[in-house]
Amino acid sequence: MKAAAPVVCLVASIWAAVACGGSDSTSFSPGGTDGGDASASGGTSTGGASSGGSSASGGSGGSGNTANTGGLAGGGTGGDAGPTGCQSSADCAGNPGGPICETATGNCVGCLGASDCPSGQWCNTATKQCGAGCDEATDCSGATPLCDSATNTCVGCLADTDCPSGQICSSKACATGCSVTQPCPNSGDTCCTASCHDLQADVNNCGACGTACAAYPNAATSCASGACSMGACAVGFADCNESPSDGCEWNLTISACACKPGSTQSCYTGPAGTSGVGACKAGQQTCDASGLLWGPCLGQIVPSSEVCANNVDEDCNGTADDVPDTDGDGWTKCNGDCCETPAECSKPNKVNPGAFEVVGNQVDDDCDPATSDTVATADCATTAKLTGVTAQDVARAIDLCQFTTANPPPAQKKWGVITYQHLLPNGTAPTATALSEMQNWQTAVLQNYGTGGIVPTKGPTMAGISSGRMRDQNDAGYVNPNSGATFSTTTTPPPAYLAAHGNALPASAGCSGTCPAGSGANDPVNVRLTIRVPTNALSFSYKFRFFSSEYWTYQCTVFNDFYLALLTTGAAGIPADKNISFDSLNNPVSVNNGFFDLCAPKGCNTCPFGMGELAGTGMQLSNTGGGTKWLTTTAPVVPGEVITIEFMVFDVSDHILDSLTILDNWQWSLDPSSVGTTG
Repeated sequence: MKAAAPVVCLVASIWAAVACGGSDSTSFSPGGTDGGDASASGGTSTGGASSGGSSASGGSGGSGNTANTGGLAGGGTGGDAGPTGCQSSADCAGNPGGPICETATGNCVGCLGASDCPSGQWCNTATKQCGAGCDEATDCSGATPLCDSATNTCVGCLADTDCPSGQICSSKACATGCSVTQPCPNSGDTCCTASCHDLQADVNNCGACGTACAAYPNAATSCASGACSMGACAVGFADCNESPSDGCEWNLTISACACKPGSTQSCYTGPAGTSGVGACKAGQQTCDASGLLWGPCLGQIVPSSEVCANNVDEDCNGTADDVPDTDGDGWTKCNGDCCETPAECSKPNKVNPGAFEVVGNQVDDDCDPATSDTVATADCATTAKLTGVTAQDVARAIDLCQFTTANPPPAQKKWGVITYQHLLPNGTAPTATALSEMQNWQTAVLQNYGTGGIVPTKGPTMAGISSGRMRDQNDAGYVNPNSGATFSTTTTPPPAYLAAHGNALPASAGCSGTCPAGSGANDPVNVRLTIRVPTNALSFSYKFRFFSSEYWTYQCTVFNDFYLALLTTGAAGIPADKNISFDSLNNPVSVNNGFFDLCAPKGCNTCPFGMGELAGTGMQLSNTGGGTKWLTTTAPVVPGEVITIEFMVFDVSDHILDSLTILDNWQWSLDPSSVGTTG
């Protein structure tokens, strides 16, 4: 408790006055009548002093003297008495040294202890004076309620426990923090170096005090459940590879992330609508480590070329084993096509089993390695045949050596002769008698005709058809054509041919002028062949020679025997009457045709080839009979179509004076042509 102000001392008499002194004030001590001295230590004199003295511990009277620390001594006849120091605080009233008497020294001081100073001050024991500050808590208030005795200043705190929860004493002031004695107010926080932290979420103290999370490029740092992790990416960046090692590594201004690294998805690169059809199925692809693209599609099966006859739908169109005809030529790889694309050969749609082999072009045109590209097809008729000659024998003799059927399996759909028949000119079947006459007399396979050098132009044989007996003078059963060999058949010419000419045989315009035509078709022979055209053929040709014993007897009369070659095809440019063998004036081939120049001259007939080649034929007898040189007929066809060709000879208006035609050297051509006959 702080003391009240000191009491002022009053001097009763000059000899017994008590003075109040400061730290170096003068003390007074009264002298006795018996000469005894008084001092600050209460000393006495045993007799009067003849001479007074003063000392701090008292002196004996005599003549009294004063000193700074002495007292007044009197007695006898001694000197003046003086003050000896304060005895109580009352002695210090108004003393400049202070209101408190320090009895030990007799000095008046400002204070001797905390209680001597007023509230808000403290006692400096060194100077014994009060000063602003504190020496006990009652001197302090407000924000600094405690007294720091070491500095005698009011402070906010002296220890952590002086602060409220959540604060510690720092520099004598309460501040947010924690310590051993002042735990964190939030039970979930941990005290780390005087501050509270949530180790589950604090990026600077994640999981443990002082464990700071690393920074991530272009991304925030996060602490969750006591573990560091990468937080949200900065605007404009993404973590495509989902690896915190490089932060948000991808700049979205370039492109967006494609996928989550390691994630998988179904994939299929085949055409739409084919997955799940036939052998085709989806696969799976995995996102690569960068997150920027998907890896390859593994395990998928996309459409592929059909494998022949395995009952699997490899091209995934819903049908197994339907190998496509890429070049549109009617054949596929499964039925023998060795060329479907330009990469395989220069003309894919011209190379297949239906083509004919072109010798010397270095291409396997018919996709048959057994067919030579350097040697022509072997002859298919090598010996002469005079009886039992079928229409097939005729085909072989003229070098049509390949035969097929109307509807073979695709792999066997080659070009060739499909049917071969002996018919009447009007297309009807002959009687048994007529057929026998055709096969045993009117048709022949020849190695020569006569002895004048009429021989095949290709191979060892050629075919002959006649309205009489197809014989020369050296053959068994020969009958002179000039006398005629009468057979049993009387019929009509082809109806379509007649219709194209006003329902009559056409007249001829020869060197003798316009020659009339007769009627009927007597002693006829007709060889009809249906043929599948090679897929690479645009035309064909054949060679023939016409001979007639009507020269010159029936020239330019109604008795003019006809040779017709009627072609049925889809090609353009075929005459309406279908006849493709005629002379340069479009006359049918008869004794009146313009190519009749193997003969004995008569009238306008110059016969430039003479009669030499007629030797041995019987047509050189009596200078009657004549013929043509080898003529070549060409005609267009449609590749791969089925054509019909009819070779026929018949007597007109009578049964005598026979005519015949020799046929040979059928050839297919890659080149287009028009219809025509040339010598």
